[in-house]
Amino acid sequence: MTSPESESESNVRRMLLFVQQVQENGRLELIEDLVQPDFRNHTVEAGQRDDRAGVGETVAALHTAFSHLRVEVLHCVGDGDLVATHKVFRGRHTGPWFGVPPSGNPIEIRVMDLVRFRDGKWTEHWAVADAVGLLRQTGALD
Repeated sequence: MTSPESESESNVRRMLLFVQQVQENGRLELIEDLVQPDFRNHTVEAGQRDDRAGVGETVAALHTAFSHLRVEVLHCVGDGDLVATHKVFRGRHTGPWFGVPPSGNPIEIRVMDLVRFRDGKWTEHWAVADAVGLLRQTGALD
């Protein structure tokens, strides 16, 4: 007999689904099923939207800028309605990235996310990413 899935286990599973299907595979059509309509991203950069539409815009921008995008989840931990991930995005800079022209360089972006879930969907998000390292890899900084 198996025990029912806990809230933490369910949220971790849904987070891993989001990473694989939306972030890595670019399946933007799944965002509506995985992110609440009143979602807020608390750590957007200037010029980025902090709502659910902004999630899709950011993922689309990633896939435009970085070909052969892969996401490796190093750690994924759930505690009730919160899930934290430590992951590495890898690809090749073959398209524009927020004003930085394509360099052709391989890139690796380390990201730590914290997501709050409500009713199985993202409702809040906080992140820390190595933006300076990414700019160096694209050739925007020496």
